[in-house]
Amino acid sequence: MKKVFTLFSFIIIASLAFLYYGQGTTKIEYSFYHWKSTYSVDANETKAPQYVKVLDITYKNSFVLKKTSFETIPRKTIVPIIYVDNPLWSKMKATTMVNKILKSLKTLPIKYNEIQIDCDWTDRSRKSYFQFLKQLQQQSGKKISVTIRLHQVKYYKQTGVPPVDYGVLMYYNMSDFRDIATKNYILDLAVAKQYHYNFDTYPLRLNLALPLYSQATIMRFSQVVGLMEGLREEELNSNFKKLKEHLYRVEKTHYFKKRLFYEDDTVRVDEVSMKMLQKSILLLRKVMKKPKKVIFYRWENRKNYRQNSLSW
Repeated sequence: MKKVFTLFSFIIIASLAFLYYGQGTTKIEYSFYHWKSTYSVDANETKAPQYVKVLDITYKNSFVLKKTSFETIPRKTIVPIIYVDNPLWSKMKATTMVNKILKSLKTLPIKYNEIQIDCDWTDRSRKSYFQFLKQLQQQSGKKISVTIRLHQVKYYKQTGVPPVDYGVLMYYNMSDFRDIATKNYILDLAVAKQYHYNFDTYPLRLNLALPLYSQATIMRFSQVVGLMEGLREEELNSNFKKLKEHLYRVEKTHYFKKRLFYEDDTVRVDEVSMKMLQKSILLLRKVMKKPKKVIFYRWENRKNYRQNSLSW
């Protein structure tokens, strides 16, 4: 009897060990977001972007739906991303939105088994938005995923949990880009850690989205007057005097990269490095289950990603 019990115990322990270590060695799939209004991807690309923004929906005095123009046709199945401006939910019914979206998707040269919705909902729009998600899943018959912000995990009992298959945690743009005191609008790990709560009880499975881009915020008299996407600190010339980390003052009025900078403008350059992204993952490992996928924003900056440079 003792031998049987010992054997049984060994089997249980071995099974648990296999599950634990087997799960840890599961490879994460890495992909990219394509966010431009025109899709043009070289047919020779070995790994085309899997997540493609196809519709941009806003409400400015009237309903506006912009479709991505496909100069090339995706060779494989993609996940179409639909951006929906949050104020729209007070103007449009969920049923109307579902019909407009499904009708628009039929006109695009894509194949898909999943639809992803990007919308930063609020308490006021939650009811309409969640109704829309339920109806979209029912009428499309597809898997539905949504983007999730950090505050929507920390305060999920107040913000609610979307009725979808899974979420994608957007681990960037977590500060106020208009605030001159912001250290790094794209990725500030000190700010991020303030939201590392309730991952253990959050009921929706999460994948992860990480930033792979840079941006300059131009301020004049403490007010944001412009943004320059893609600018990196190493590109700045001698007319920019460094005040502190990532923050510069324009020494004289001049044109730089086809934009006019005025003397005494303040420029904050927000960017991320692979080292910062690895630190992000090390922090997330303490609170978040290993994601099946990591999606980089965005495809155009893929040259800045070094394969196998990140590990969970």
